Amino acid sequence: MFKRVIVAAMAMTVAACASPYVATPYDRSTASVQSIALIDDSVPEKAIAYEVASVGGNFGLIGALVDAGIQAERQGAVNEALNGLGFDAESTLEARVIAALGQQGYTAAPLAGADRAKRDFLETYPDAPAGVDGYLDIAIVQYGYMSAGAGQPFRPTVGAKVKLVKVSDGSTLMENMIVYNPLNTVEGVVTLAPNPDYEFRNRAALLENPERLAAGIEDALNQVADTAARLLR
Repeated sequence: MFKRVIVAAMAMTVAACASPYVATPYDRSTASVQSIALIDDSVPEKAIAYEVASVGGNFGLIGALVDAGIQAERQGAVNEALNGLGFDAESTLEARVIAALGQQGYTAAPLAGADRAKRDFLETYPDAPAGVDGYLDIAIVQYGYMSAGAGQPFRPTVGAKVKLVKVSDGSTLMENMIVYNPLNTVEGVVTLAPNPDYEFRNRAALLENPERLAAGIEDALNQVADTAARLLR
């Protein structure tokens, strides 16, 4: 389970390192999209709290097993703190996307459907209500906190894949990737710098103020939501 979390956390940087990412830019003048259905189940159930180059991983199999336990325990503690506040990452992202699209003259509403089998775009979309022109599919690959290594601070991180699909014919009108606080900058991917107000020295600092912990994630998700909406200008 934890191995899958690590893979998800790294996917936005490692997978695209070999070559530049090629996005599909949006042309609003020809798209004829006014009403948008926002696909749900965008956000994983749990946040990450991952230290990339931790000390334990340098000491063979035993060290790696100990390190995995430490990483999992940290992630569990962070999610317990978020749950204690009733923090809902899905609702946070959804509300911000809808509001940001409204500021650009779109009408948008959530559209329920099947849960995602994996953190990727849906292969098929549910039937859209009458009058809806496009599906906005946002797949959050990972979100939470990440440290670049032992002794380095934890900062919020979000990796997202974004696609707008035309309801009438299933064509892709826009597709892009957004990474908030990337480990590596990948050409073609929209990257966002982390907010310095939400930097934590270590695990203890992450957990000492749950409200600030949640606020950092909320701020990161809001920035990703705003950026996704701007891709449809």
